[in-house]
Amino acid sequence: MNKTRHPITGAMNSIAGGIVIVPMIVVSAIYTIAPKLLNPGGFTSAFFSPDSTPFVISVLLFIAGTQLDIHEMGPALKRGGLLSLTRVLIGIAAEVIVLALAGPKGFLGVSALALVIGLLSCNPGVYMAVCQEHGDRYDIPGFGIMNLVPVPAIPVILFGFAAGAGVDYMSLVTTIVPFLLGMLCGNIDPSFTKMVSGATPVFLLFMGITCGATMNWLTLFSQLGGGILLTVLYFVISIPVMLFVDKVILKRPGYAAASMTSMSPVSIIMPAAVAAAVPDYAPYVETAAAQIALAVALTSLLTPFICQWVLKRWGGAK
Repeated sequence: MNKTRHPITGAMNSIAGGIVIVPMIVVSAIYTIAPKLLNPGGFTSAFFSPDSTPFVISVLLFIAGTQLDIHEMGPALKRGGLLSLTRVLIGIAAEVIVLALAGPKGFLGVSALALVIGLLSCNPGVYMAVCQEHGDRYDIPGFGIMNLVPVPAIPVILFGFAAGAGVDYMSLVTTIVPFLLGMLCGNIDPSFTKMVSGATPVFLLFMGITCGATMNWLTLFSQLGGGILLTVLYFVISIPVMLFVDKVILKRPGYAAASMTSMSPVSIIMPAAVAAAVPDYAPYVETAAAQIALAVALTSLLTPFICQWVLKRWGGAK
């Protein structure tokens, strides 16, 4: 008897967060070898365009909002809020320490700009993919809060405060609006929640595709040493702290914390955003962006194995 083959879904289900990671790896490989294949024009270019990433994220925010019952808001906000706050506090601590000890140049070729942005970063898409498969109903709404972390506003605010520059808070407000609209619709009509929740895997898949279309592996390897060091520092600092908060304070298995140890591709554009607000960091933008891009790729490859280890050791919610 012939067994049914599932080469695509089987590959994505083989690792935690694979619905985002696998298409990102495939598309990034194509983008590296033959980038013009992804941009011949028309609907094909639109299909692979990184410009659609904000739309994909906004739809995922809306869907996550529909799944937050207002009567169950406390546990959902407690989990997602505390883990997101921890991620931000790690970045703040890194900024204070690095600027005090080494200044903007940083150390060992990794600037303060690259290190702080890297340590601030998490990929909510990986969190969503892991929690969709292994979490419970309180985990998914945390996606909305976590999308406040990997936006350019956070590092711009931190570096702006350090340099005495002004801050634009509206980007934080506008990020959360789709989530609030989804929450409103879902609480008015529970059947609406059921209707849209099935779209989550599709948009996670396209998040992987659009992120992969920004990664040229040749460019990433031009900053090999700095990118690897940034990745090592990211894991060494993030994993123990995030797991401590998830397991000791929240009394959870740890899979959510593990899923937040992957950098977001959005972080690649953040050095330029910071330099636009604080010109003193302009000389570090190019190398910081390349190092962060390589760290994004490496953490995307390695974080699923960390999640698998955590799930095997402590299990999931289901």
